[in-house]
Amino acid sequence: MEREIREKNKVLFHRLLSYAARNEFTDDYLQTLIEFWQLLPENETEGNIFYAQYALHYKNHAVAYEYAYKAYAKRKINWRLWQILRDVCYGLGKWEEALFYAGCADKFYKEPVLFDIPRYRLEKALDIFSLAMGVGNYAPVATSRMRMTEKGIEAQESIFAGEFLPQEIPDDKYRLFAGAYVEQEMLDNKGRLLEFIKDVPDMAMISGADFVYDLVKVADCGKQHEVYLNGEQALIGLVGSREHQRVEFYNKNESTLDYLGKWAVSFFALEDATTLVSENRLLCTAPVFLKHDARRCKVVLNILLDGFCWRAVQEKDFELVPNILRFFSKGVIFNNHYSVSEYTFPSLATIETGLYPYHSQIFNAKASHSLNREYLSISERMHELGYYCVNIMGDGTGVYNGTMRGYDRLIVNAYDNRVYQGVERTIHHIEAFSGTDQFIFLHAADTHPWGAHKFQLPLTTQTAFALAERSMKEEKPRTSVYLPSRPIYHHWNSQGIKDCDRALETLFAFLEENYNDDEFLVSVYSDHGVPIYDEKNYILSEHQTGAAFMMRGHGVPSVGAVYELTSALDIYSSLGKCLDFSCDGIDGNLPAVLGGKEREYVVSMSIFPRSPYMICIRTSEYECRAESREITDEDGRVDLADMKISICRRDTGETIQQETLERYFRDILRRETRMIDNWGTQWPQMRQARKAWFAEK
Repeated sequence: MEREIREKNKVLFHRLLSYAARNEFTDDYLQTLIEFWQLLPENETEGNIFYAQYALHYKNHAVAYEYAYKAYAKRKINWRLWQILRDVCYGLGKWEEALFYAGCADKFYKEPVLFDIPRYRLEKALDIFSLAMGVGNYAPVATSRMRMTEKGIEAQESIFAGEFLPQEIPDDKYRLFAGAYVEQEMLDNKGRLLEFIKDVPDMAMISGADFVYDLVKVADCGKQHEVYLNGEQALIGLVGSREHQRVEFYNKNESTLDYLGKWAVSFFALEDATTLVSENRLLCTAPVFLKHDARRCKVVLNILLDGFCWRAVQEKDFELVPNILRFFSKGVIFNNHYSVSEYTFPSLATIETGLYPYHSQIFNAKASHSLNREYLSISERMHELGYYCVNIMGDGTGVYNGTMRGYDRLIVNAYDNRVYQGVERTIHHIEAFSGTDQFIFLHAADTHPWGAHKFQLPLTTQTAFALAERSMKEEKPRTSVYLPSRPIYHHWNSQGIKDCDRALETLFAFLEENYNDDEFLVSVYSDHGVPIYDEKNYILSEHQTGAAFMMRGHGVPSVGAVYELTSALDIYSSLGKCLDFSCDGIDGNLPAVLGGKEREYVVSMSIFPRSPYMICIRTSEYECRAESREITDEDGRVDLADMKISICRRDTGETIQQETLERYFRDILRRETRMIDNWGTQWPQMRQARKAWFAEK
């Protein structure tokens, strides 16, 4: 029956394509579209694209935009949809938006951009164009910065620096300004260095050799700005717009003078309404009011240890993490926790939104589209509750796609994110902003091994092995998810785990000395594990997706280790329960230990364009692995007819062939993959553009 429906669906889809190719938008087209829409609920998005195309043909731009945008809300990557949105937006005078979609089509499919933009809108339009032509991670790097030159519009690798970051979806008056992180050093030097390297392509492509950027939400307040405090005390941040910028402060009691560093943020304590005056533009944060609310925690701390493989920690009997174990034994340690994805880009979005990648549409790192506004990330929820939200250390992932848009400040660099530095920054920040309630996100990478062809091994690993043991002669360069099982990587990973445990003990001791458990909430988790402990690589293995998750503090029972199944999706709902924010419309589950119910199963999946789609379903007893026979397209969809499936016992690895069990897992597969399965509706022009991919199967 399913095969018949799939075949009928494919016939209707290609009939609509044929009508559209001949520009025959007739009653027959509409009748076929209705039949297509009604055949499967999964056809909603494709149907909306076809109807938008119909409306555009008759120049009904408003209706075309309505239906195209409905489709875009659920399908961010689709060449035909981008073309429709480009033409509709251009017809409606939404030139910047039109250029974004045109840029997406150009970047993915090399379709030339051929329309005019009024010169007075050109600068903003080129910023949006640069965003579309860029990638989804490592902000503020711009892989294709578009500029008007004597030769026309040209692209080059660059860094958004000394300016506001472009956004697909416009935000409020406070927007992220890209500057230099300056702490206890010369005020102007880092800003001067950043200005020097930002347009040097070789430096931009290595993110300024791990330059540390300070992304701060500010407003351009002109040369004079009034700050009204309504009788409260506050802190305000000012970013220098030039070297050694002079700023005068006037209030009812005094006038003072201070200086700002080029593109560096400095904070000032204000006790009364204050007027700020400068000869140059003032880039001001919103006031951070110094007050606590009994409904909030004083400190909420989320710590992401990138690639922290909890399964490996368990196999070593927790000997690498005595301090982490001691601290969280007074909270909850989830010992049966799994990531949804196998690497950071989609996994971070899953954690921050509580959504599967096919719902958030954040899975393809080549794309820089933004998370839908109706989906609120953890940081946005915390901002709504009144917390001052800071990403104290991170790699810039999530900035362009909107999963980090609730943060007031993000301190980011591409790779060298060591936890000891993050701990020091965190303690300083907690002390500096102790008068307000803080939400701090620390993303460290000590536990993430990379291929030793290009990455420096830890010093202890360098000296621990003979030349033959660390030789790269036989190892081919490959991405981190395919690293082989080698002693040098085991040593590197163990060293990183020990480093995290030692550094975090300092932070934990600080919290215990200064706060009661009910005044803070600390969560430590990982976005994925590592493959280096597997004899045979499987991208969704226990080691690759067996992740960490633990909590202690406000609203968390003191029970220690629990063994119920949990998913990266559940971090959002767990925080929501403890901090009292809404978790409506997410895919996560509230764990039983926090007052919810135990999961029946967890799902890990790999949606990686150019590779087969893979999914692994784990229950308490069994593991089901399934893989598509086709290659995943850029839009994250694939024909899932006749998926290859295998079932085994989790404890022994013994293969199970049992009809009842297979039927049980196939039912789950249908539910969990309905947004992935294209049901025979792969767009021909997209497939044609990727001939090499689909020849590889």
